[in-house]
Amino acid sequence: MSFEFAERDLLHIRNVLGYLERSADFVRQTEANAVIGLGYWRARVRAIQVMPQLPMHIDKQAKELLRRLDQLDSTRKENQPASKEKSRAAPQTRSLASMY
Repeated sequence: MSFEFAERDLLHIRNVLGYLERSADFVRQTEANAVIGLGYWRARVRAIQVMPQLPMHIDKQAKELLRRLDQLDSTRKENQPASKEKSRAAPQTRSLASMY
């Protein structure tokens, strides 16, 4: 993976996080859809961080995205009891991650 590709990937992840931060339904979506699951995005950022000789500015961007992911995750966990009550009435959906 080139550094240019890494920067484009981080920009894409930044845009996805912006959507999730603005979305009122992100808690439900992260539970039901592995593609926008926070663990998936965290793994993509970490894959960039382990690149050999990663420039400092890219590492700084990656750390900021991880901080935002942590913040979203804590928000999701705070809202989880209310969403569990709703999920009991709705049919359970399996994430893609649970299928592999």
